[in-house]
Amino acid sequence: MVGKRFWEYRAFYSAYIALFISISNWITIQYKLVLKQAPVLGSVFNNLWTFLIAAVIIFSVVSVLGGHYIHRKRQFRIEQELATEENPYLYKAAPGKDLDLYTPLAILQLEALEDLLRLNNALTDENEKLFQKYKSDLTKLAEGKMIGKFK
Repeated sequence: MVGKRFWEYRAFYSAYIALFISISNWITIQYKLVLKQAPVLGSVFNNLWTFLIAAVIIFSVVSVLGGHYIHRKRQFRIEQELATEENPYLYKAAPGKDLDLYTPLAILQLEALEDLLRLNNALTDENEKLFQKYKSDLTKLAEGKMIGKFK
């Protein structure tokens, strides 16, 4: 019970309270820097509230446009990539045609290529080790086991 409340506290704090504090801090610092570096703007922003209103309007528009760009152009790709990495069928053969057709066919092709290279005396020790490794992985897939490192 306490652990769950702690995680809820952390989620709320990091998402809302820390954001509010950091934005408030940033606005206060920027206000002081603007007044020191550009005295002309000091007449426009004669108090913190006018600067705050202008900053909220400008950065709200910039944030909405930036969020729209990220959501439309990048976010889907990132979420898709994460979903793909979490997909167990990335590490094992999917039931159906992958498991029943493509994996045995890949094993057959690998064995045929190995035999052709052996008949032509072109099979090196390095290639033979690679063939054995790939055949081992394909055999695991054919048995329904996973290969690689599933997250």
